[in-house]
Amino acid sequence: MALLMEHQFRQLPADRQVETRPFLEAVSYLPPFFDCLGSTIFAPIKADISGNITGVTVGCSSLLQ
Repeated sequence: MALLMEHQFRQLPADRQVETRPFLEAVSYLPPFFDCLGSTIFAPIKADISGNITGVTVGCSSLLQ
């Protein structure tokens, strides 16, 4: 839980643009949170979020090269 408090999402700026790298750093702490809930029922949600994080990370990396 402390990790989630450390990486709170910032308020959205007026132009509604989100910096990708800080966003990915913040959301990377979400999947382990589902492990703390101790139920396998959250496994599909965790897998979906993890897959989305990976997809955005790969997409962002390819744009920066």
